[in-house]
Amino acid sequence: MSFPDPKEFRLVVAATNDSGESDFLEVDGPAIIDMPGVADGAFYWAVEGGHSKENFGRPPARVELAGPNGSTFGVNSFPARSAGNTGDVDQFESMTSTGHDGDPAMHASDTIDYEVVISGKVDLELPGGKKRTLRPGDLLVMAGVPHAWKNPYDEDCVYIVVTIGFNHAQSGA
Repeated sequence: MSFPDPKEFRLVVAATNDSGESDFLEVDGPAIIDMPGVADGAFYWAVEGGHSKENFGRPPARVELAGPNGSTFGVNSFPARSAGNTGDVDQFESMTSTGHDGDPAMHASDTIDYEVVISGKVDLELPGGKKRTLRPGDLLVMAGVPHAWKNPYDEDCVYIVVTIGFNHAQSGA
């Protein structure tokens, strides 16, 4: 089974139209991720500030992970032989470089991520030399921990990703 380029998936949105009827909505295109040799893909949908039937989201205007009480939905890839390549992860508001173990690719985010590998494979590294190779069909839940993605393999790794922004509880009360 082959999949389209992460930027060429078709987004279908079923929701209530302006007349209050169930309908398929026409929406803008995705926010494109273009970090040559590091990552490629698109975020197709985003919700900001809480989920409801009235606030179900829209295509994002720019690439960023989910903020508090928000979510994003996208298709991304790590290019073949991109192990060790790093990008500017600090460009994303919810993501920061951690540099754990002296690895500039180590970063963390204020999100819980649900990911499904659909083609290729990629190594997910955690601090302390912990590593798992993810393959097609593997499901990943990541809870904001420092990590690095490494693809030393000869095939791009394409995966579906949903990010959920942390709801930072306020102290007191």
